[in-house]
Amino acid sequence: MMFVHPLSCGLGIAFLIETPHGLFLIDSGSPGHQDRVLAKMRELARMDLRLIWITHAHYDHYGSADALRKLTGARIGVHPADAGSMLTGQSPLGSPHRYGFIYPLAQPVANRIRSLPATPPDFTGDDGETLEHYGLDAVILHTPGHTPGHSCLQLEEGINFAGDLIAGFPQPALQSLLATDWGQLTNSLSKLQAAQPKWIYTGHSVHPLPGKSLEGIKLES
Repeated sequence: MMFVHPLSCGLGIAFLIETPHGLFLIDSGSPGHQDRVLAKMRELARMDLRLIWITHAHYDHYGSADALRKLTGARIGVHPADAGSMLTGQSPLGSPHRYGFIYPLAQPVANRIRSLPATPPDFTGDDGETLEHYGLDAVILHTPGHTPGHSCLQLEEGINFAGDLIAGFPQPALQSLLATDWGQLTNSLSKLQAAQPKWIYTGHSVHPLPGKSLEGIKLES
């Protein structure tokens, strides 16, 4: 059996996937929150974290990945288009829309309080590739726009980890705050819809959305 444990880790959510043959982490939250993941691992009486997949190279998604790698030996993977940002400890926000203007103001402050470490990935995975070699039956969907290498990860069970492609509040919608390329978002949404996930975990909620909630979502102007 498989269980998903969403963990609030600073400004982001880390999703610890528990399977009989290993633990796997989707995103790692902000810097300095590795103890939140380790506490859950101890609660499960397991320390076999095998893989950390990063949906995209933002402060609140890969901030604790390097610390967890050093503590557990887990390997870190990301889409190749975001590998360079992680290698140099960057978090490219692109251009803001609407309330997104807050993030370019807030990120430098957060980085001064707890800096984002350079986190060279151990490997990269592109669109359509699987993570079976690392023990996780999951397919990578390259869904750029929010960042060049933003990806969603769909497990065989139909559970999808959509990063920041989808916003879940106040109702499911295509995110409309930050993008490095706004024009790519509609194609990325279409790719996620075509995957027909049963459940979707977004990057900032511990509660999954039903896959049917993707129906009718369009890019807001």
